[in-house]
Amino acid sequence: MRNKTILITGGGGFIGSYLADMLKENNTVKVFDTFSRNAIQYISNEGIELIKGDVLDPQALNDAMKGVDICIHAAAIAGIYSVGKDIQKTMKVNTIGAYNAIEAAIANGVEKFVDFSTSEVYGAFVYKANEKDNTTIGPIGERRWTYAISKLASEHLVHSYGASGLINTITVRPFNIYGPRQIGEGAIQKMISAAINGEDITIYNDGSQIRSWCYVTDFAKGLIGILNDDRIKNEVFNIGNPNETTTVLNLARAIIEKTGSSSKLIFKEHPGPEIEVRIPDIEKLKIVGNYTPIVTLNEGLERTIDWFKKYQI
Repeated sequence: MRNKTILITGGGGFIGSYLADMLKENNTVKVFDTFSRNAIQYISNEGIELIKGDVLDPQALNDAMKGVDICIHAAAIAGIYSVGKDIQKTMKVNTIGAYNAIEAAIANGVEKFVDFSTSEVYGAFVYKANEKDNTTIGPIGERRWTYAISKLASEHLVHSYGASGLINTITVRPFNIYGPRQIGEGAIQKMISAAINGEDITIYNDGSQIRSWCYVTDFAKGLIGILNDDRIKNEVFNIGNPNETTTVLNLARAIIEKTGSSSKLIFKEHPGPEIEVRIPDIEKLKIVGNYTPIVTLNEGLERTIDWFKKYQI
């Protein structure tokens, strides 16, 4: 993909900053963000136009969307603990923000709109879930599911535009992405920061929860592979790495060992519903996008630990 103008909402964040960095080599990249989680500060901004704005501001989005060929809509309130702090803001940003973004994209003749969703839409037990499986949301009143339902609603909203032929829409569902520049609530980021500082590491419940961990550059390459194929229209894709799977407890032990930390493991009851198993099926992306994640959890942890030690975050 070359000579495209690409707008990334939320491009100042963890995953968005990698996409901006990788796409700027052959394209014009614009980043639209509040920069409240400013991961993009850790890369060279040469070739990237930074626009400070909020997705709840439709005029600002419309102005930023001028001349854009592809919009990657990654802006959201994410992380179950951030969601719990302000569930109304979560619903507004994740649903109205998606509406504002795709309306601005259509008004400005954007060719392709990529919507970031979440693996949370599959519910509490996710074993090799594929994109055709039912989505499952927990009971009303549980704050965790506010995030999931807001992202699922945005999926349906975005694909209604695609079904109407107004714009080509693509949804991606990330599965536990980690790596350098992760700022916020990521489990690996929190554990590494605690281990480097010799602080206790909290393990919820007994730590037997199972996760598949995908290194951030593998995720970004998977998404760019989708963008490179103009035959892909109005589709949903899981992006993750089912081969790099472990329990939360074993992950914490590995981080303590790799950092040489004196941190102790503290077990606490999880404050709300927990995901016991989360492993994606990525066969669709392997076939359509020629996707093969290559970074092992062992290698990815070492890279991430080195980065956090360097920047002392």
